[in-house]
Parts: sequence; structure tokens; C-alpha cells
Amino acid sequence: MKNGGHHGWRYLTIATIAFFLFAGAWYFLKPIQQSKQLEHQLVEKYGWAPLYTAPADGVIRPDRIERFIRVREAVQPNCAIFQNIMDDVIGLENLESNPDLSASEKTSEGFDSFVSMLSAAPAFLEFMDARNTTLLAEEMGLGEYIYIYLAAYGKQLALEPEGPYAGQEEAYLSPRARKEYVRMLGNQLAALQASDQYQDTVVLELGAALKTEMAALEDNPDHSPWPLGPPAGTSDSLAPYRDQISALYCPGIVRVEILQKNKGFSFEG
Repeated sequence: MKNGGHHGWRYLTIATIAFFLFAGAWYFLKPIQQSKQLEHQLVEKYGWAPLYTAPADGVIRPDRIERFIRVREAVQPNCAIFQNIMDDVIGLENLESNPDLSASEKTSEGFDSFVSMLSAAPAFLEFMDARNTTLLAEEMGLGEYIYIYLAAYGKQLALEPEGPYAGQEEAYLSPRARKEYVRMLGNQLAALQASDQYQDTVVLELGAALKTEMAALEDNPDHSPWPLGPPAGTSDSLAPYRDQISALYCPGIVRVEILQKNKGFSFEG
């Protein structure tokens, strides 16, 4: 009887541990699965981002810019949360070299920063979900969103090496995003070259600007898209909304802002 009870407790312990392991896995994996499904809805409806073809002349319709702005407004709370995490990362990196803090203060602040960093994964999923949910509601694909984002924020992105997040990789385009944006510009260039007006001086100048930008992005891993602003047609489209768009820029997290979890197009050999 005693042996039976002993084994019973053993099996109960194993079952309990298995339950909590399963529950923990479910707790973490279910939000990831739901987030992936949300992004798949975007892809199924609008296609993979690098396959997006912008208007050949670069002119963005006002209603598309207004939709873009509403997405930017929707992610502002998530921007602030992620920037707070970035600030904690920087604080943790600088903690040991701070002569004004005692050992106990460093331990306390280090623990608080570490706890904050643990929230990065769920904060990332919430960011993606807020962005993608609003994109679906605004009937805008990831490709169009990324295209407008990099045109609208080119000047701000170029200043990141001088900003407070200069040492963080999240402040810069990922290699994948860089390649995908080059593909988008190539799609626009192909559409431009196929147009009846390709011999016009203005159109030829736009074609040259697209080629130059594509080459710079491919040849220089530190090049930021359109550091002096996009070509005239795109710039003129954005001009009436410039102040509103600039106010919605989130420094230091471009890699998170335009990241896609589902890789749908390969540029590698």
C-alpha cells in the first residue's frame, strides 16, 4: 500500500510538471501562432512585401497617405513601450561604468532593467499585431506600408547614427529589409520604363534617381534610404502631411517597425 502511494505521488508529480510545461508552452506559443496567422492574412490579401509595385511616377494618393497616418497613430503606444525597453537595454549596458551608483544600486537597477527586457518578446508581438490589424482595417499591404514609411522617414533614419540609439541594431534597416526595399524600387523602375512617357526629361531623372538609390543600398550596408528625401513626385505627395507624419516617427526602432516574421521571398542564390 505504501509503495502504491509512493508511486501515485510520483506519477502525480510528473503529471503536474508535464501540465505546467504544456501550459507554459501554450502560453508562449499561442500568441506567436495567432500573430503569424494575422500576418498571413495580410500576405494572402496583398502579397509579399517585396513584390509590391509603387506608382511608376512615385506620386502617392492622399487617401493612401491618410491610411498610412492612421496606422502610424495606432502603433504609437507600442512605439513608446518598445522604446522604454530599448532605454533599459542601454541603461543596463552603461550600468557597470557609472561611478555615481553604489553596488547595491547597480544591482537593483540592473534587476529592474533585466525584468523590463524580459517583456521584449510579448511587446514585439503586440507591436506586430497592432500594426497588422490596422493595416488590414485600412486595406493596406505591408509592401505599400514599408514603401511609404521609408520614403516618409528617410531623413530621420539618416540621423539615427547621431541619436540616442546609435549603438543599437534596432535603429537601422536589417539586411533583409534592405534587399526587399531594393526589390520594390526595382519594381517601380520597371513600371516606369514600361510607361509611354519614359523619354520625358522628368521621368528619365526619376529613373536615374531610382537606379542611384538602389545601387547605394546594395553597395553600402550603412546607407539609409533617401537621406535627403525621396524624389520630387513622392516628396510633393508627402509635403502637405509632413508635420503630421514627422510627429509620428519613433526613433531607434525601424528594424521592429517594418519587420516581417514570415519570409516569403528569397534574394539569396
